[in-house]
Amino acid sequence: MKNTSFYQFALTVRGRSDEKGQFAELIYNDLTFPKHESDFNTLSDYIETNGNYTLPLSVFDELYEEFLEWRQF
Repeated sequence: MKNTSFYQFALTVRGRSDEKGQFAELIYNDLTFPKHESDFNTLSDYIETNGNYTLPLSVFDELYEEFLEWRQF
């Protein structure tokens, strides 16, 4: 299992031509994003209250699920 943060994973998704890639770009451009965090609830709370995210939160949910799978290998 990889010991990486969600932010590190999001950097690998940047550049995709789908909503997950767009969401990853928003994360990258958010200078106050919690870069060392991996906890779903902490990240979700941050995105809901502090971030300027224009995509549906369901995109974050899907991206987080992909992150969990990615960490397994």
